Amino acid sequence: MRGSAFDAGDWVVIHAKDDFFAFVDGWRGTVQGTNEGLYEVACMRPDGMKTLFVPADQLALTVRS
Repeated sequence: MRGSAFDAGDWVVIHAKDDFFAFVDGWRGTVQGTNEGLYEVACMRPDGMKTLFVPADQLALTVRS
């Protein structure tokens, strides 16, 4: 049973709902944990690992890609 919307290790995709996260819309990553009510998501990009803090309403579970 889930204690929150997402758990550490879950694969998620970012679905931006506003301009603030528009540049990362569609990025996939792994939930690392939570911080101040946001989910810490690690996304591997061609130029290295990026860590983002994203609200739950802008994340969806996905499969590893």
